[in-house]
Amino acid sequence: MDDRRDDAETIFATEFPPATREQWRVLVDKGLKGAPFEKRLVTRLYEGIAVQPLYTAEDWPAAGDPSGLPGFAPFTRGGHAAGPGPDGWDILTEHDAADPKAANAAILTDLLRGATAIRLRLDRPDIPGIAIDRLDDLDRTLANVYPEMVPLSLEAGGDAVAGAALLAALWRRRSVMPDKARGAFNADPIGTLAAAGALPGSLEAALADTAALAAWTARNFPHVTAVGVDSSPWHDAGATESQDLAAAMATGVAYLRALTAAGLDIDTACRQIAFTLSVGCDQFLSIAKLRAARRLWGRIAEASGASERARAMHLTARTARRIMARRDPWVNMLRTTVAGFAAGVGGADALAVLPFDAALGESDDFARRIARNSQILLKEESSLARVADPAGGSWYVETLTEQLGQAAWAEFQDIERRGGIAAVLADGSLARTIAGSWAQREANIARRKDPLTGVSEFPNLLEQPVVRPSPVRATMTTLPWHRRRSAPGRWTISWRPPPAGRRGPA
Repeated sequence: MDDRRDDAETIFATEFPPATREQWRVLVDKGLKGAPFEKRLVTRLYEGIAVQPLYTAEDWPAAGDPSGLPGFAPFTRGGHAAGPGPDGWDILTEHDAADPKAANAAILTDLLRGATAIRLRLDRPDIPGIAIDRLDDLDRTLANVYPEMVPLSLEAGGDAVAGAALLAALWRRRSVMPDKARGAFNADPIGTLAAAGALPGSLEAALADTAALAAWTARNFPHVTAVGVDSSPWHDAGATESQDLAAAMATGVAYLRALTAAGLDIDTACRQIAFTLSVGCDQFLSIAKLRAARRLWGRIAEASGASERARAMHLTARTARRIMARRDPWVNMLRTTVAGFAAGVGGADALAVLPFDAALGESDDFARRIARNSQILLKEESSLARVADPAGGSWYVETLTEQLGQAAWAEFQDIERRGGIAAVLADGSLARTIAGSWAQREANIARRKDPLTGVSEFPNLLEQPVVRPSPVRATMTTLPWHRRRSAPGRWTISWRPPPAGRRGPA
């Protein structure tokens, strides 16, 4: 039976002799009837990449596995040999309701209905979030949550050390053993500076605090990371994907330098840094972005002397805020589904899908449910998480990954030549570059060259504006930054393992 099938395939193949690219081009030019090939069939991305209408083995010779294998350097194809894990990527939900009680209700609903990881956005001057001032507030926020079973991560801006102290204190109160705690403190002073324009103190002091937090975390919590690189400040401002990657890599390098200068070895320093990258609804570009990010970070870590396993990037993807429309917001469900698919194919370890009404204010229960269920559909019904690097071997995706990586590497090197990420933040040059990219994109949207379904294309002219209430800060008691830093001993970090035999939530 196999022989007959092989013979049939051989006969079928001989009926269609292979064609060269030149022969294909002759037929294409004939069909174009004099129209320029480059103008009609080649797409130029904001990153300067020319996307061709056809890719073949000539574009990406696969001999020698240049992208490697999943779980092995250069980690283009994923940080784990079997994909993100036996259950796929973590379904991450983010919470920022002002009232701890309201946040707790949303957290429990998410966990009962499919979420596997939680991120808390604490209230701060630049971004609203949960009003947590003391341990009891955090305890109420996470009431009836088993912290040894759910990875917990924070976004606390300039209060990252304070947030870490609170979360560590909660683990102790709940009798969670250090080796059972999982999560991320996400200290990101450079990202905070980029987003808010200010820090509680100097950047040098913040980097020193971050390094101390990383050393303390490495000693006490083997499954927790202290440092986060969140690229959303650049992406939300309009950066191209190559600019976004370059800024993220430059930020990661700045943290590596701070951590190793404080005495951490390079392997420990690399393992203490986790990345959160934004993905848009350009499906193939977003897939290539995550693959290129792992390769870029692996190259940086290798050049820094890290061992092979320490070079693997821990990568969380978040559907981009800038793709969310206020008009006809239900179309955002489609946008975030495409972005979520790209993140899954790109090999994200965790994924946060924004609710479709995120641009309008505080999301309602229906929007949060759709955001969760879109991930469950991708993971379970589509079986997307059961395949390691589904895009591997695609001539287009492999070529796009390589070209995007090269563009990002060139921009990263330019940032380093100009003194590093802190220097280009301080002199405004990075902001001007990103502003130029956004101006170009904005002009294309205005001319309908970049279509927005429901906004510039096929709008519902009779649509009534959708209104969401803004969160009320009546319960907020968070101290200003300067008062927090001056409170003697208030946020001192200490850790003692809880007595043996004590487990579970308070």
